[in-house]
Amino acid sequence: MQVVLLIVLLTAHLALAHWYGHAEAVLPQLAMLAVQGMAVWAVFTRYRRSPSLIRLPWLLLALAVLMQMLWDSTNVLATVLGDKGGYLAALATVLSALYVIPCMFMSTRLFTQHEPRTVAALDLVLLCMVAALVYQFFITLLSGPLASDPASIYVVVYLADAIDFSLAAMAILRLFGARSFRWRFFYYVASAYLLVNASVACIYNRVEMHGLPWWAGSLIDVPHALLLVVALRQPPRWLRTYRPSLGVSQTIGSFAPILLAMMVVMLGISTSRINFVLSLLVGAAAVLFYGLRVAFIQSRHIDQQRAIDLSTWRLEQQVGRDPLTGIANRATLDTRLREVLEEGRSTGCFGSLLMIDIDYFKQYNDSLGHIAGDACLIQVAGALSRSQVRARDLVARYGGEEFAIVLVDTNAEVALEVARRLVTAIEHLQIAHPACPLGRLSISIGVATQTEQTPIDPVAMLDQADHALYRAKRNGRNRFEAATGDADPSSALYGASNA
Repeated sequence: MQVVLLIVLLTAHLALAHWYGHAEAVLPQLAMLAVQGMAVWAVFTRYRRSPSLIRLPWLLLALAVLMQMLWDSTNVLATVLGDKGGYLAALATVLSALYVIPCMFMSTRLFTQHEPRTVAALDLVLLCMVAALVYQFFITLLSGPLASDPASIYVVVYLADAIDFSLAAMAILRLFGARSFRWRFFYYVASAYLLVNASVACIYNRVEMHGLPWWAGSLIDVPHALLLVVALRQPPRWLRTYRPSLGVSQTIGSFAPILLAMMVVMLGISTSRINFVLSLLVGAAAVLFYGLRVAFIQSRHIDQQRAIDLSTWRLEQQVGRDPLTGIANRATLDTRLREVLEEGRSTGCFGSLLMIDIDYFKQYNDSLGHIAGDACLIQVAGALSRSQVRARDLVARYGGEEFAIVLVDTNAEVALEVARRLVTAIEHLQIAHPACPLGRLSISIGVATQTEQTPIDPVAMLDQADHALYRAKRNGRNRFEAATGDADPSSALYGASNA
């Protein structure tokens, strides 16, 4: 039905223009206005059928066509009322040119929920400045003393061509970068309209310079008729099957705002001879606003990355892993130690706990840096995990440069032998440590073993092992010590390493 009505209007427009003998008669222009109105209706229909996220682009496209309707309406008004000073003609040209504002906005914006509102506000302010520059440019050229200068008219025509075809290219670029079918369909409709409109405007403007023939107005019908048909018909099959890669989509999405800045700078250069100060301000604003856009988006990405890192850390805490070393964390250590203490109390198979500290680690960080310090912690964690620790035992990061190992069903003698092996294993890593007297990395270990009197309290067991660790560090480091009462005091073998 819509297509039939469109054909009737197109035929009526052509017939009326031929009847009156010129394109600027009132009735032919009203027929052209009706065709444009149908195009607006078709776009608005798509707007109502679309999800909320994609509605704004359809609305912007409808606004662009509406600006063309205002251009035609002003021409009708000029024909009816007369336009001796040419002001209505200049206003019509300005209204026609202002269609680039919504087109630039819909072609350069990303329309994502994650884009800061400040970025949208900057784009809007910049486009308002562009509108002011376009208004100043056309009013000066078409209603002042320059209006009779053919060179000025050519400047307008060439600038219009550059803007129109740039808009079409931007829409086509967005079409091939859209991963969602709904977005591809929108940019397919928009690029078809903008490309044909640019081609028609290029022909129409040059024909108009030599006087409009009676059929010239029908040229304006072509892009609007195409817009109606493309917007309402089923999309082509390739539009559904085509899907760009994520890298292509992200690259084009990131490149689109640069095109906006480039277009504004180009417009400022072209209009600098009309109003140098305003052109300079708009060009500088384009560069400044693009820089601010990048800064705001980068800041937003940094905040998002921090939130992701925090979520990852919390998740790792929930699953019981230390985010740096990959071994068990403090929460898992407390849980497992309590289980071992309860098992030892009920079965008599007592467990042991090793508290391990890297010697002079603060000096290691200060001299070699925190990145080297993190790498060192990862190496130590790996060595502790590999040093003949059984599957039921637990190696955990207690905090900072301190580690802990829970040994299930292990008496004091065996626990001290495990401590000896661990001290040797770290020595064999041969990690250079300039601030350590040995010249290489070493560890100190405190050993605590559960007894019948040991309470089922991880804190108490950790405190015993920590006191033994403190004694090992006080007695020279690179050694291990048993908590008081855990081993025979006469056995010096349990008190020191073989260093």
